[in-house]
Amino acid sequence: MTYLCGQAVTCALNPQSGCARQQPETLGFTFLHQAQQAKYYRAFAETSLSRADVADLAEAHLRRAAESAGWPSESWHHAPVFIGSSSYLMSECENLYSDQNASGHNLLYLARDLQARSGNPDIFSIATACTSSAHALIQAHNQLSAPGSRRVFVLGLESLNRLTLLHFHSLNLFAEHYRPFGGNGLILGEGMAALALCADKPAGSNLRLRSCAANTGSGSLVQSDGGAQEALIRRVLAAAQTDAAAVRAVKTHGIGTADSDAAEWQALHNVFGTPPPLLAFKPQTGHTLGAAAAIETALLAEALHKGEGADSNGRRIGFSDGLYLSNHFGFGGSNTAMVWQWTR
Repeated sequence: MTYLCGQAVTCALNPQSGCARQQPETLGFTFLHQAQQAKYYRAFAETSLSRADVADLAEAHLRRAAESAGWPSESWHHAPVFIGSSSYLMSECENLYSDQNASGHNLLYLARDLQARSGNPDIFSIATACTSSAHALIQAHNQLSAPGSRRVFVLGLESLNRLTLLHFHSLNLFAEHYRPFGGNGLILGEGMAALALCADKPAGSNLRLRSCAANTGSGSLVQSDGGAQEALIRRVLAAAQTDAAAVRAVKTHGIGTADSDAAEWQALHNVFGTPPPLLAFKPQTGHTLGAAAAIETALLAEALHKGEGADSNGRRIGFSDGLYLSNHFGFGGSNTAMVWQWTR
């Protein structure tokens, strides 16, 4: 079994200490020698994170997640850590771009930095675009299902960098306002979340990962018929030994772009008929890409503990004990889904 025991999260909804909740700010950048602008949800005090900044933040979040679980702060030194990100140290690469003597960078550098700080060899890097930390969660769940593993950590991170801005701008995906299932586009955001997970049921209220699954059901970057997502949702519900009628609410991917939202919407209607309440965190955090699953899982847990939250239209809803479906999708047909069981 897998239980979420503790967490630490930084995002626009819950930014670095001392900062108020962040509204999206307007960033200026150059694309093909033309001045451009895009909205962006900031979470960190620094404009561009260095390699040391990222490692410091990662270590701080892992320590806070352990403490939130009631464990020693250095517990992450002795348990597997699964990292999921789209950008990793891209901001550092851009900072060093003009230095002709700069060394190369790769996805493993953050893991190596954390290994050097902790002496923990079991730190793993995962990069599957927007589903990176979702796959990190799946790997953590699999690890806890194996003999001998009692605790694991998941770390999701995303920070502002120019490459990502240019990529999404070139696809004409940016919007002025974020409306899940509105089809008008998205706003990016940055953030970090660490999740402390264990195999032993904690005392009191708890959030248990009943099942998780993934598929890659598209031969193109996006697919709007929802077939792969529908198959995945049915599969993850079957793995949880439940059916659609038992689901209290759905934490949607809700990215805001027409094709992606159309696929998710069609899948939900095919599975549920009339879907239960739909939750969406991206209007408060921005789309945090590879960090989204870790950040949104932490925010879902916070909402469940509070007993209320907002649906995708901003209406307040209450949360009761039961099952909650969480969708995390990405480019290239990378789809993941999870069923969480909340018990107060």
